Amino acid sequence: MKVTNIFKVVSVGIMLLIFWFSDQNGEESLKQSNFILQYLKDLLEVVGLDVRKVAHFTIYMSLGISLTLSREKKNMRTFIEVVAFVFLYACSDEFHQSFVPGRGPSFKDVFIDTCGGVTGSLLARKKI
Repeated sequence: MKVTNIFKVVSVGIMLLIFWFSDQNGEESLKQSNFILQYLKDLLEVVGLDVRKVAHFTIYMSLGISLTLSREKKNMRTFIEVVAFVFLYACSDEFHQSFVPGRGPSFKDVFIDTCGGVTGSLLARKKI
């Protein structure tokens, strides 16, 4: 199996994971964040970061990496297509959250998600 095909499967897996996280109601989502926060809170507070926003950035960075590595060519066109896809997926994710109790859409999250995708794609183009 080609490496690009493996990363196509990984990309779909990450998108399913994002959908699953987004489908949790506000209370469940907060419980997960608080569980992770117990381990990261002190570190993140020192640098002034919010664990939920770091999670957004990180999972979309992973998506940007896997989408880029799923492509044969790693040129500027691939970069633009990956970033456009990540942006549209982030928009659809926030739209999905508008139907989940206790959740809501956030343009700030779309921005953070897209920045994560851009970072991931740039890292993958440099072959990490």
